[in-house]
Amino acid sequence: MSKFKNKIFLNYLRVRNKLRKRMGKNSILLSSRNILENNFKSSADFSFVQVGANDGVSFDFLFDFVSTRKSIGVVLEPITSYFIELKKNYAFNKNIIPINVAIHPTLKEANIYKINPMFQNEYPSWVKGIASLDPNHHKKTNINTEHMIVEKVKADSLINVLNNNDLNFDNLDYFQIDTEGFDFEVLKMIDFNIIKPVVLKFESVNLSNNDKHVAFLLLKRQGYYVFDEGGDSIAVNLNLIKLY
Repeated sequence: MSKFKNKIFLNYLRVRNKLRKRMGKNSILLSSRNILENNFKSSADFSFVQVGANDGVSFDFLFDFVSTRKSIGVVLEPITSYFIELKKNYAFNKNIIPINVAIHPTLKEANIYKINPMFQNEYPSWVKGIASLDPNHHKKTNINTEHMIVEKVKADSLINVLNNNDLNFDNLDYFQIDTEGFDFEVLKMIDFNIIKPVVLKFESVNLSNNDKHVAFLLLKRQGYYVFDEGGDSIAVNLNLIKLY
């Protein structure tokens, strides 16, 4: 029934947006935050995995969201200083497990390229979020190469990391990926026979057109409805989630 109602809602949204376009108005867009808040009310049970959590607080709404639910989850961050902040920020909930690791299909150690803390104040606050496995990623945002440093971090495959924790992946509500250009590689590591999140969000703005296209095909083959939201892409199981 949910999927049928969602399809009606999507058709309604398409028609309404066409009319708004004719009137010179902006389209009404789907919102991952609204979808989560409509489906998981305050104090509801909520299970999640976040790959690339940074300090847990900066750059998105997830911390505030999980803080007001009965949340269990795993938050992964490879950069040591960010991980220390992450651990402190989630200390209030022993069911949210911070793990200091980078996700990689083969490596046990990896180089992460990040802003040198000595120069962090010379840039907007988002510069803290550009740490990447790609040594040239910072050039996309015109960060001075001399202001970048490298940190060697622990790495492991997604399945190895998740198997070492007690989260019930049969009923996973949400999976978020934000790895500054490595998101498609993490997405490909998800075994959807084992992990089938109801909602999945990944940063797609740094992907090539081909990788983004293949990512969408992969998710659609798994039965997801996929849409863009700013620099991210959202995949939703229409059988289990209402969009409105």
